[in-house]
Amino acid sequence: MARAQSPSTTSSFPQFAGDTLNQQGAETMSRSRRAVALLSALAALAVAPAAVAGAADVPSGADQWSVANTSSVQTGVDYELHNRTGGQLGYDNRTFGVDLGWVGHSGGTFEFMRKAPPGVRDHRRGPIAEDEDVAIYNSKSRRYLIFKSRGETKAELDWSRTPTYEWQVQGQHGAGFALFNDRVDRFLVYQSKNYGINLGWLTGPPPVQSASVGLSAQAVTQGWVPYAGAFGAGTQGKLLSVQNANSTATLLFVRPNHSTTECGDPSATIPVSPGATMTRDQMKALYGAESPRLGVTFLACLITPTPQAISLTFLNLTYQLDG
Repeated sequence: MARAQSPSTTSSFPQFAGDTLNQQGAETMSRSRRAVALLSALAALAVAPAAVAGAADVPSGADQWSVANTSSVQTGVDYELHNRTGGQLGYDNRTFGVDLGWVGHSGGTFEFMRKAPPGVRDHRRGPIAEDEDVAIYNSKSRRYLIFKSRGETKAELDWSRTPTYEWQVQGQHGAGFALFNDRVDRFLVYQSKNYGINLGWLTGPPPVQSASVGLSAQAVTQGWVPYAGAFGAGTQGKLLSVQNANSTATLLFVRPNHSTTECGDPSATIPVSPGATMTRDQMKALYGAESPRLGVTFLACLITPTPQAISLTFLNLTYQLDG
């Protein structure tokens, strides 16, 4: 018998004892268990690459920038660049920090430039895609704005004689937008500094990531076969969604304080059809929250249209690490 913990957000596998694979014999289970354990362990560590920041990822605090007299920012156009709090940004000769200030027209204009071969400047006009890397050129300094590590007391920016394509114009709405820098994976925003211009970085929301985790059949002597798996032990973050990756089997997730011996009782389980994703209410019923903390265990039985031996089935997960 395998029993679901309440709610199932522990960081370790529950111990299962009991019954066998629907009359399929313990020998087959024994041979597969070592491979299953390895697959489950690898799946639990699988992390998708970080997502590229896009319009949906722009936090409200990053939407601080605008240009005058246009409904959309384009490459190859000279703009007066404004910050909602600071004012018009431009070149300014300073003693400390980067030579930038809220100086109005005297600080020159800015041009967003497309990627081009070394020694070539691409002045073609055109819209800027959310994930397109551009360089930012200032007409007064005749240089390009870039990231430079300076510590927390100064704006971490500098000027370069050669273009560096490290900026993205994110979340455009009319002339408003956010400025994202690829080298630090953060948004440029107004931020008080001890020295120089008041500019700093705002961390965007952590990207939503994906992984697959295997549910392996556990040894039984009678009744339903328990399928168990776990994900995210020792990881700080939250689980966002759980999808049944099996194309034929319905998974019956065991509710807290019930066991797999009760899988025939509809009140003891939550069914998730082949290819379906748990609803928010189902997540809350199983794990105590719509987005439970990582370190989640899964316990289920399964049913198929025709009897068959299944030693391993998978879940597709999405999750988000703490920022």
